[in-house]
Amino acid sequence: MPRRRRPGRPPRRTRAGDPREALLDAAGRLFAERGPEAHSLRAIAAAAGVTPAMVHYYFGDKRGLADAMLERALARVLERLTGVRRLDDLPATVAQTFGADPWIPPLLVREVLAEGGGYRQRFIDTYASRVAKLVPALIEAEMAAGRLRHDLDPKLAFVSLLSMMAFAFVARPVIEPVLSLRYDDPDFLARFAEHTRRLFLEGAGA
Repeated sequence: MPRRRRPGRPPRRTRAGDPREALLDAAGRLFAERGPEAHSLRAIAAAAGVTPAMVHYYFGDKRGLADAMLERALARVLERLTGVRRLDDLPATVAQTFGADPWIPPLLVREVLAEGGGYRQRFIDTYASRVAKLVPALIEAEMAAGRLRHDLDPKLAFVSLLSMMAFAFVARPVIEPVLSLRYDDPDFLARFAEHTRRLFLEGAGA
C-alpha cells in the first residue's frame, strides 16, 4: 500500500505536471524494460524529471513506489473490466491492458503469486474477489442466452479463460523470444485476443 506523504511543504510541480504521477509513469516505463531491480530510485527520478527526494517524499522507498504503481494500474484494469458487458470483449480488453503496461504481470508474480508475496491479501480483497464475480456472471449470461453450453461450470470456465489470457503475458520473457512474437505490436495483441476469444467461445459454445 503506498505510503502517505510526509508533512511539510509540498514539492513544486515540474514541467511534466504532477511529480507523483510523473514518477509512477517513469517507473512503469523503466520497470517494463528490465524489471524493478535494474533501476535505482535516482534513475527513476531522473527519468521523471524530478529530484530523488521526491521519491522518498511520496513513496518512502522502492517498495512503496512499486505498491503505488500496482495500485494505480490494477485500479485501471478493474475499471476497464467493469466496463465489459459481453464476454466476447474480454480477451481484447485484457490483451490491450497488459500490452499497455507490460510490467504488471511480472510484478504480480513477484508480489502476489510468489510465496510470501507482500501484496497478496490486498490483491485478493480489493481486486481478485471482484473480478471473480464479474467474469463468471458474464459466462452465466452467455449460458442463459444459449450461446454457451448449459453444462459449463461458470467458475471453472473462468479459471480456464483466465489461464488462456493471463499465462501468455506472465510467460512473455520466454514465449516472446522462443516463438519470435512481438508483444509490443498492436496487430499481434489483436490477433492473440481474437484467437483466444474464438478458442474459448467456440470450444465452449452451445
